[in-house]
Amino acid sequence: MPYKELLRAFLSLLVVSAVGICWAQEIAIPPQRLNIPPSPAPTPAKNLADVLHRNRYVVLPVQAQTPVVDIRIDTDSDSPTAWTLDDAVTATLTADPHLHIGKAEISLARAELLTASLIPNPTLALAADAIPYRNHDLAVGGGPPAFIAEMEIPLDWFVFAKRAAEMRSTRLEVRQTQAEYADLVRQRVTETAIGFYDALEAKALLTVARQDLELLATIEAAVQRAVDAGGAPDIELDRIRLELFRSRHEVLEAEAELNISKAMLWSQFGRTDRDPAFDIRGDMDAPMMVLPYSLDEAFALAQQNRPDIRALRIQINKAKADTVVEKRSAYPEVSMMLGHLKEFHREAPGEPDWEPQKISRGWGVGLTMSVPLFDRNQGNRAKARAAFAKSSHELRAGIIDLRAEVEEADQRFRMAHQKATTFAQEEVRLARRVRDSIVKSYEVGGSPLIDVLDAERTYRETYRFYISSRADYWRAKYLYNGVIGQ
Repeated sequence: MPYKELLRAFLSLLVVSAVGICWAQEIAIPPQRLNIPPSPAPTPAKNLADVLHRNRYVVLPVQAQTPVVDIRIDTDSDSPTAWTLDDAVTATLTADPHLHIGKAEISLARAELLTASLIPNPTLALAADAIPYRNHDLAVGGGPPAFIAEMEIPLDWFVFAKRAAEMRSTRLEVRQTQAEYADLVRQRVTETAIGFYDALEAKALLTVARQDLELLATIEAAVQRAVDAGGAPDIELDRIRLELFRSRHEVLEAEAELNISKAMLWSQFGRTDRDPAFDIRGDMDAPMMVLPYSLDEAFALAQQNRPDIRALRIQINKAKADTVVEKRSAYPEVSMMLGHLKEFHREAPGEPDWEPQKISRGWGVGLTMSVPLFDRNQGNRAKARAAFAKSSHELRAGIIDLRAEVEEADQRFRMAHQKATTFAQEEVRLARRVRDSIVKSYEVGGSPLIDVLDAERTYRETYRFYISSRADYWRAKYLYNGVIGQ
C-alpha cells in the first residue's frame, strides 16, 4: 500500500507540473501561416477532458483522454498528383473548349482574308451561231454558221481598288478576333484562379469542420462517462449532442461545397468525366503585397493592356474600313471582253468562185460596265456609317465600364488585404484569448461547460473567417491583375 500511495503522489505531482509548464507557455496559431502540421504533440494544458477530470467529472485517467489542441490547417495534399494553380491554368489553356472556339474564330477570320485577297475569275462563253437545218437551201441565204468564244475579265477590283478595300477590312477583322481571343484567355485564366482558391478555401474549411467534429466527439464521450458515473447532469450531455449534430451538418455542407468547387474547377479543363482522385494543393500563406498602383495608374494600365479595349479600338478602324468597302461597291462593275470568231462559208453551186466551203476567222474586244443609275448601294453605305458610329459609342461605353471595373477591383483588393492582414488576425487573437480565459475560469469552477463550448465555437468561427479572408485576398489579387490586364 505505501508503494501505491507513493506512486500515486508522484504521478499527481508530474501531472500538475506539466500543466503549470504548459499554461505558462502561450500556444498560438501563427497569424501568417496556414500550412501547419495537423497533429502536433498532445498538450495537457489544452486538454478539455483533463479539465473535466480535474473538476467534478471524475472518470478515466488523464493520460487516456484525447487532447484538445488549436486548429491546424494544411492545404497541401498527400497525393503526389495533386494539382497546383500552375497546373490548373495550363490545363485551362490547353483543353478549355471556350478557348478552342476563340481559336476557331481566328481561323474563320483568316479564311475571310484569304477570300478577299483572291482575284475574281474570268468568264468564258462558247457559242455556235446560225447553224442551218438539214434541208436548208443555200440559194435562199442565211448564215453563215459561226463558232464564237468570248472571255470576260473583271477589272473593277483593280480600277476602283475594291479588292484592296476588302483586304484591309478583313485584315482588321483578323486583328479584332485575335484581341477578342486574348481577352477570352484573360477571363478564363482569372476564372480558373478564382475557382482554384474557391476549392482551396473549401478544402481548408472542411479540415476545420472535421477537427471540430472530432473534438466534440471526444467531449461527448467524456461527458457521457461523467453522466454514467453520476458526476454530471443529463442537460450537459444534451448540449454536447446538439453541438455534435450541428458540427456533423457543417461537415456535410463543407464536403458538398468542396465537391462543388472541384466540379466547377474541373469543368474549366474541358472535362466531362469525373475523377475521384482529383485533388488540389496550394499555399495561402505566401507574402501578401499591398496595392501596387494608384487608381489612376491602374486605369491607365487597363486601357493600355486590356485586350477587349484593344479589340474595341480595332473595331472602330474596321468599321471605318467597311465604309470605304461599301462606298467602292457602289462604283460600276467593269469587265473587258476578248472574243474569237470562226465562220464557215458555203457558196451556192454555179457561182464563179464556187468552193465547197470557206472558213474565216476574226477577233473582237469590248468593254461592259454597269450603270449605277438607281442602285448605288445606298442602304449598305448607310449601314456602314451607322456601324462606325455604333463602334465609337461602344468604345466610349467600354472605357466607362472599365473605369468602374477598375475601381471595384481596387476597393476589393484594398478591403481583402486589410481584412487578411489586420482584422482577421486581431479577431483570431482576441477569440483565442477569450477562449483561454473561459477555459481557465472553468478549471476553477467559475464558468459552466456551455461557456466553454461557446468560446470554442466562437474561436473556430473566427478562424474560419480568417481562412476565408486569406482566400478572399488571393481571389481579389487575381481579379485585380485580370482587370488591369496583367
